[in-house]
Amino acid sequence: RRDTISRIDFSNETGSAPTVELSDARYGLGAVSSDNYGYFGGGNSPAIVNTVDRLDFSNETFSLPGNELTQARYYLAAVSSNSYGYFAGGLYPPGPAPDYVTTVDRIDFSNETTSAPGNNLPQAKGFAHGVSSRSYGYFAGGYNTPPTAFYDTINRLQFSNETLSLPGNNLS
Repeated sequence: RRDTISRIDFSNETGSAPTVELSDARYGLGAVSSDNYGYFGGGNSPAIVNTVDRLDFSNETFSLPGNELTQARYYLAAVSSNSYGYFAGGLYPPGPAPDYVTTVDRIDFSNETTSAPGNNLPQAKGFAHGVSSRSYGYFAGGYNTPPTAFYDTINRLQFSNETLSLPGNNLS
């Protein structure tokens, strides 16, 4: 577990470590971003948390905006639209038989409030990954146990109405 942040300069692809740190060292967190801020949510530190840390891109400082995820969890996926960031799935609590969750949380970039938009993943899973376009967020893959289940499904979140669907193209 580390609490440090690494930065990549897109203009020359060099890495550096600015002197900023998360509020606590943790792993398995999700990240979303607006034009001005990056948000890091959830994670295990060694307790599972619902904390959301905010990174101000203009001065590379961290703060706690005070709005947390609706459910503590780690190994969650995340995607961003222009207006919102979404954290999906994950697992809680740690141990030999953790519970995998379907929860989707939304952070509103305009006022930094978090809420549950009401549409959750159709399968409880952790270890999924997210990617976004301007119109959609995609949560791909994942894992759940017991019994052991690896998912090849891709769940699509339509940003305009916040509905989740299965577009039909799964991972190979």
